[in-house]
Amino acid sequence: MLYDKLKTASRLKELRLEAGFTMEELAKKMKLSGRSSYAMIESGRTNLTTQNAYILAKIYNINVDYLLKSSIVNDKQVIIKPVQLEKELEKEVTYNGKALSNTDIIVLKAFLQGLTSSK
Repeated sequence: MLYDKLKTASRLKELRLEAGFTMEELAKKMKLSGRSSYAMIESGRTNLTTQNAYILAKIYNINVDYLLKSSIVNDKQVIIKPVQLEKELEKEVTYNGKALSNTDIIVLKAFLQGLTSSK
């Protein structure tokens, strides 16, 4: 799909707010001249360069395609914060049509923690 400047701008704002960054912090991380340079990108007044897309993808640990392609539906490297995971696991969770027991959920959490502890 084609690059959609406004969709990218919307995604950038969403990602920034989720991560709790200010525009000034991102401008510094991206080595831009200042907050206004980043604001121009996030508002869609300026195109996001490929170089800046890669920098932002690294900052947010997401796929560059998620920023640049208008048709991708949340193709992040599926990032779930521990708090979000806890909330989701409080609901009834099923896998392959079967509900997970409390023991299954504890094992799942331990498995996920083991995967991420070495990274």
